[in-house]
Amino acid sequence: MHSLAPILLAKQFLTMALETTGDGAGLKTGSDALAATRIAGNTRANVKSIWVFTVLWNAVSAPVLVYIPPELVRQPLAALGFLFPAVGVGLLVWALVTTARARRFGQTWLDTSAGTAQPGRAWRAAVLVRLPPPDGGAAYAVRVKLTCLNRTISRSSDDSNERENILWREEAEIDSARISFGGDLASIPVRFDIPGDALETTAVGKGAGILWVLTAEAALPGVNLKEDFEVPVEGRREGLQPRTTDPALHAAPGVTIYDLAQTGITVEPSDTGTLFAFAPARNLSFATGVTALTAVFVGALWLQWFLGFPWFFRIVTGVVDLLLVHVVIDLWLGATVVIAGNGTLRVRHAVLGAGRSRTLRAADIASIDLHINMQTQGRFGTPYYEVRARLKNGRVASLGDGIRNKRHAEWLAAQMRASIGLK
Repeated sequence: MHSLAPILLAKQFLTMALETTGDGAGLKTGSDALAATRIAGNTRANVKSIWVFTVLWNAVSAPVLVYIPPELVRQPLAALGFLFPAVGVGLLVWALVTTARARRFGQTWLDTSAGTAQPGRAWRAAVLVRLPPPDGGAAYAVRVKLTCLNRTISRSSDDSNERENILWREEAEIDSARISFGGDLASIPVRFDIPGDALETTAVGKGAGILWVLTAEAALPGVNLKEDFEVPVEGRREGLQPRTTDPALHAAPGVTIYDLAQTGITVEPSDTGTLFAFAPARNLSFATGVTALTAVFVGALWLQWFLGFPWFFRIVTGVVDLLLVHVVIDLWLGATVVIAGNGTLRVRHAVLGAGRSRTLRAADIASIDLHINMQTQGRFGTPYYEVRARLKNGRVASLGDGIRNKRHAEWLAAQMRASIGLK
């Protein structure tokens, strides 16, 4: 029992800390953000709360290093308690990097004086940040991303779990030649077309709902730029019709079959049209992460079995394990081939050669568009796109997934549409 006390106490402190910290969204209310023409970045505002959380975690988990070693001979599983101080080390690194980033770039701002972001309109703004001018012609680029997120909050008796799922994203790369340097702050121009069917901001403070976030990242000597701003989107225009197909699907400039080949996607002519081949294990980092998560769940099942948990818990965990193992196998070994031509799409998805084929007629397809089918969580997370056919009977068919680059996915969708004569 003594070895479990620090762990239980750590959980209580973690719950308390999570209620007072976060990603910065709770540092201003939704009404404040809607009224502002300058929106403050979250990094500098988060430094204090990150340090409070880090100190609390390490203070509570430190006793584990004292209580656990004597228990190891009698109870080897007590070694799991060392996970808490290990997490504490990671938190300390996170706090130090965030502090260094805040000190280097200072207070950052998003200037929205050009107008509020609205569905169906072009939105212009400027990120104001302390950036070094290109030194001796050593240019760099700032990648800006506008993301629509759905924040959900699930609560239990003593804690809450917050998730931010990516619903839509557009991004652009701003070369340093386009950045205005002068005075204390550099001005990074931002322009995005907000879709006509975009969801308006509904999340207030740290509440659940829809929120829009602009992130700015740049690889620089020393500490990299990594900042985020919450952008209010409001005021749907009267008479504006929602659309389900992005016009960008018709053209994705700058994409070549050589770019796609570097990501494991092959596009080449075939006897009956154009062949699109999606190789297995194309997203190594994502597959590795899911594999690690699966290993944790399999370990949890073994632990439940070892400790004699009731059968109900073991069965539920076992079902989750089977689903995760299926996903892992598909990520590492699954391949998709699409042949588009003569008014049909022939689709085959297989794992180690075993799979099924399907033929779709152009006359039965309503549209070919994009869908985010998997993602890493949060505003800095990465969405992975799926090209899919929406059939006139309401069903959908996957034509290739796990595409990390949105421009690549748009290009593939446009080529498939053109290959079967679908407008």
